[in-house]
Amino acid sequence: MHSKISSPLRRGVFQKTRNNRWQLTLAASLSLVLTTACGDDDDSGVVPEPTTPAYEVTIRRTAHGVPHITGKDMGSVAYGNGYAFAQDHVCILSDQILKVRGERARFMGMGPGSTYAGSDYAYRALGLHERATTQLSRQSANLQAMLKGYAAGFNRYIEETPKAQLPAPCTNAAWVRPITDVDLLAYAYSVALTGSSYQLVLAIAAATPPNVTASGVPDRDYVKVQRPDLSQVGSNGWAIGRERSATGHGMVVANPHFPWEGELKLWESHLTVPGQLDVYGVGLLGVPAVLIGFNKDIAWTHTFSSGQRMTLYGLQLVPGKPTSYMYDGEEREMTWKDITILVRLDNGTLVNVPRRIYFSHYGPIISIPGMAEWTQQTVLTYRDANLENNSLLAQFLGMNQATSMADFKSVYEREQGIPWVNTMAADREGNTWYTDATPTANLSPVALATWNAARQGLDPATTLIWQQMGLVLLDGSNSQNEWQDEAGARSPGLVPFSKVPKLDRTDFVFNANDSYWLANPAAPLTGFSPLHGLEGVPQSPRTRLNAVMLTEVREGGASGADGLFTRQELETAILNNRGMMAELLLDGVIERCTGQTTVPYQNGTVDISQACALLAEWDRRFDVDSVGAIVWREFTGAYTMPQLSGGPTLYATDFDVTHPITTPHTLAPAPAEGADPVLTNLARAVSTLTAAGLALDLPLGEAQYTTRVRGERIPIHGGGNYDGAANIVNFGNLKSTTPNADYNSLTRGAVINSRTALSQGGYVINSGSSFIMAMEFTPSGVQASALLTYSESSNPASPYYADQTRLFSQKQWRPILFTPEEIAAAPAEQISLTGN
Repeated sequence: MHSKISSPLRRGVFQKTRNNRWQLTLAASLSLVLTTACGDDDDSGVVPEPTTPAYEVTIRRTAHGVPHITGKDMGSVAYGNGYAFAQDHVCILSDQILKVRGERARFMGMGPGSTYAGSDYAYRALGLHERATTQLSRQSANLQAMLKGYAAGFNRYIEETPKAQLPAPCTNAAWVRPITDVDLLAYAYSVALTGSSYQLVLAIAAATPPNVTASGVPDRDYVKVQRPDLSQVGSNGWAIGRERSATGHGMVVANPHFPWEGELKLWESHLTVPGQLDVYGVGLLGVPAVLIGFNKDIAWTHTFSSGQRMTLYGLQLVPGKPTSYMYDGEEREMTWKDITILVRLDNGTLVNVPRRIYFSHYGPIISIPGMAEWTQQTVLTYRDANLENNSLLAQFLGMNQATSMADFKSVYEREQGIPWVNTMAADREGNTWYTDATPTANLSPVALATWNAARQGLDPATTLIWQQMGLVLLDGSNSQNEWQDEAGARSPGLVPFSKVPKLDRTDFVFNANDSYWLANPAAPLTGFSPLHGLEGVPQSPRTRLNAVMLTEVREGGASGADGLFTRQELETAILNNRGMMAELLLDGVIERCTGQTTVPYQNGTVDISQACALLAEWDRRFDVDSVGAIVWREFTGAYTMPQLSGGPTLYATDFDVTHPITTPHTLAPAPAEGADPVLTNLARAVSTLTAAGLALDLPLGEAQYTTRVRGERIPIHGGGNYDGAANIVNFGNLKSTTPNADYNSLTRGAVINSRTALSQGGYVINSGSSFIMAMEFTPSGVQASALLTYSESSNPASPYYADQTRLFSQKQWRPILFTPEEIAAAPAEQISLTGN
């Protein structure tokens, strides 16, 4: 027997720690490469040359656990990516793969309110796994290698980690299993549905014909449909050009507002393949590419698009035939899939449970309890633009590898795979670019005009769907509402890239989740389909604050008196915790409430004098030490968002389409007679805070907090949508992870004010500002700083579980390490992996 052992010291597996202790970062099975040749005694004794490993990669984790992953090729860097990711989030991705496979009920039972079974039926109905199986060979060679490598790296972690040593909460979980490249592609397809089918999964499972009993129908209270960007996610994105940059080069501010829990968290990494790839940023969990970030030539960020990724259709059913519908005056029978899932019973027995899921020619039939249920007369269905998005991974990889702004744009034109976000980009030369290139239904002018009239009150159902869910409802019985095919589109029925909103500038472009219209207020984008978003309408307070900070040129303003941003000014601006509503209305409110004491409210009176005095002394910020902030929040939270954005009852000066950033403004005067709504709403704020058990003079950080480490309350700064702040923090439920996959799933007390996310005892934070980055191109390279608010790891035993959350609490930015010299000089934990 002969063997060769490569020295772990020579391969860099042993590294010196910050405490000057030498340690082996992984078990010997990870760090030793052993090749053995065996033969009989009379063998020739020739030792075969060792087989070259398919994967060779080094993972170097610097401060806060950020992995810098360098591979010999694209498959190798993905191998390291999958391994490092599993160290941080093995439970969440394993659960999500289970979800997309439609196998949750097999391991976890029917689930609360039959939601696991319902999810299984819906994902099987969507057919993501079948599509991935078909499409895998059609992906580029690089992407196929990356999917295969990522799965192999993820599986290596699972194979080398005994189930009893898996992190909480999936310790000993039978459902943590090896995954495949097909699983990953199917999961990427599911990620593309975040702005569409993701919100309708349980509505698919809830759809059963009248008087038909079926298994796996989720309880009514669990079927909630709402566009994520209306309340759950948002973002601010700035790209600064050479006219507004102190260095004359491009700059980018990334500030996505995303969940701090579940599968929509972002994971930070640096991926390098010499000569092919060198990109830094954050990616969606389980997606082997960077979503938001930069390379040496271009940087970009995203915000959730206000456009439509799908259209709902109302079907008129044939009398006496609830599975047939009318279409252009003729009957059409629905199609169906008979789906059988495995369900684990309480005693551990597995049983097959069949179910029939129905489809129109548009897509799945859905039922929304209490709003649009399947009756004998009508039912809803929908068509999803991202169900045919096979280009998502090619889109991301192309952006990661772009070498110029022209190259970056060409990826958008070629792939058309960006799923649900606006893009703001800047290059080294100081050019900036905005686009909302998300897949959008291409409706005829007649169909658009008909819908526009219907949503404004002509049709009650269409109006309700628009107002309550922000979704487009069309008449599915009329072919004029079909999507129109056009040359140049990625898929039939979509708007081609040549006709999506785009803007080039050398000063700035931005977005804060309103439409493309004011990507730069000096150059409004007009003439696009309303399915891309609305033009000429009041903007949200947060959009207005973003625009103010970008355009103000004054001492004390975001860019200072010279109007040129430094990176430090960008850091300060995005976390300055100003609130637009305070800047618009606080002076008027103080003037009205000064000298007032008790105000009639409900069946009694409320003393508002302390609240008024606190507002007068408030620093007008939403910092952790700001006193008076919670009073103002509950005051503005008494109004609806349409009122705050442009309601004539609140403002003295109405919205003016020619001055969309500065209007509306000034508090409307008190009514000539009757109660003053301003004083009434201030009384309501006092009453609401008292009901929540909060003292009016409580600093924001004592009322607003998160508990990344159980038992530790970390104060959190930032405002909410009703504050008109840029730095948004809130409580959301946009996630589909199961409790046994998400260790830090936060709960809160009884909700006191759903608009402001106030619950008994305060504001519990589990969503909002996530990856915050300020970067600039300089003559010598890239300089950048960042924070990942919920920290790098989901493993509660990891030192990287809450460290950055504490940094965020203190507004303490950390430098991004990008060059080989910076990375090599930094204290780090390093491993080198090889595999086949």
